[in-house]
Amino acid sequence: RKSPAEIALLREAIAITDEAHRTALRTIEPGMREYQVQAAIEATFRSHGAGLAFPGIVGSGPNSTTLHYVANDRRMEAGDVMVMDIGAHVEGYAADITRTVPVSGEFTADQRAIYDLVLAAQKAAEAVVRPGAPAAASLRASLEVRLQGLAELGLIEAPDATYDPPWPVDCDARPDQCLQGMLFMIHGISHGIGLEVHDPAQFYFTGSYQPGDVFTIEPGIYIQASVLDLLEDTPKNRAFLAAVRETVARYDDIGVRIEDDYLVTADGVERLSAAPREVEAIEAAMAEGGGGSE
Repeated sequence: RKSPAEIALLREAIAITDEAHRTALRTIEPGMREYQVQAAIEATFRSHGAGLAFPGIVGSGPNSTTLHYVANDRRMEAGDVMVMDIGAHVEGYAADITRTVPVSGEFTADQRAIYDLVLAAQKAAEAVVRPGAPAAASLRASLEVRLQGLAELGLIEAPDATYDPPWPVDCDARPDQCLQGMLFMIHGISHGIGLEVHDPAQFYFTGSYQPGDVFTIEPGIYIQASVLDLLEDTPKNRAFLAAVRETVARYDDIGVRIEDDYLVTADGVERLSAAPREVEAIEAAMAEGGGGSE
């Protein structure tokens, strides 16, 4: 549980990280290297006397589908999406905010379809948060939205459709791990923040949200066509591949993660981070900075 003094430091780190995201939106243009955006982000941190809570993830195109990509040296191309997972560090306290943006300044229809789905999943998860609410319900709300959306887009056969995973898993004991959608949803959606960027949250121990809890909500969807090549040749997998391979190829290299920081209050939840996250706000901010010009 975070004290008022700790929450004040977290608010400061989060506000600086928000500003760094806004700086990045004004900076991004096709043809730049990822590290140029990273440099603009880190310059914003340093201008406020903040450090890095962790090595920044600034990944475009295929790198948007890699969780902990930190090389940050690819040349960004028109038509890419870029994932920026960054956090300022203030007097020992860490922020952690992720935005996914179009390098060209405007999302394509396919990119927006995935983005809207992830944003809807995040909002569904945050709507569940209140003192005493089970953290598992937040995860479940996010999963249900994403599974339904992936099915509607034709990336999986149905929300409850399963496949034979290429790694050892007991599908009877852990049925969610054998859902087709889990191929594209490769991490959880929440962790505490504080003295560590992955700080223990109260719900780790109690199973439920409590006042003073500060944590992230960060659903993601990562479409990487090559993952289908990992599947073993079984009747179930053959049917799955026949149904989705063409659609997966269409969405290839679109990775979307949206991450915000939250505080549980006595009577609800407060979203602490405020970097643009609606499509229209992102595109407007990028237009102001000239991002998207060739």
